Amino acid sequence: MTTYVAVFAMVLAYVALVAAFCALRTLAKLRRATSVLTRGGAGEHGRESVVEATERHAAQTALLGEQVAQLRGYVEQTCAATVAQVQSSTADLSGAVRNVALVRYDAFSDVSGRLSFSLALLDDDGDGIAISAIAGRTDTRVYAKGVAGGKGEHELSPEEQQALTSALHKRRGTLLSRKAS
Repeated sequence: MTTYVAVFAMVLAYVALVAAFCALRTLAKLRRATSVLTRGGAGEHGRESVVEATERHAAQTALLGEQVAQLRGYVEQTCAATVAQVQSSTADLSGAVRNVALVRYDAFSDVSGRLSFSLALLDDDGDGIAISAIAGRTDTRVYAKGVAGGKGEHELSPEEQQALTSALHKRRGTLLSRKAS
């Protein structure tokens, strides 16, 4: 979603740059015409009266107004298309792993340092996996259990259940959740 917002911002910046360029170009033409009028000399349009120059500038201003209106329509269409893309992308992410929680703990009384952990990786429907690593003095064992609809397909340990509950109840936040002693 952040990418779409960045692309939209870049498109708007480009549109603003083009509009500024057009405005500066028109302003330069108006300044040249005004300087010709103040000198009363012949410019690219020959010798013209103040009324003729004013009419010509009014026509140029009207043309610039039409161009700005077209540009505004383009920006509104681009904005609507970007919003639609972001909404469809959000719908596509419902199956992505977006809910994560980690619980660290001491599995055995003779091993300290909270080296064991349970990790829950879930999508928005509560489907995913619970992974646990039990660290002992001489070895570490890793277990993986499937989760469907927010419930373990096999019996979950209290730490796995805590990680699963934490992942289900938060969308975003800290990855690390501490187990109460």
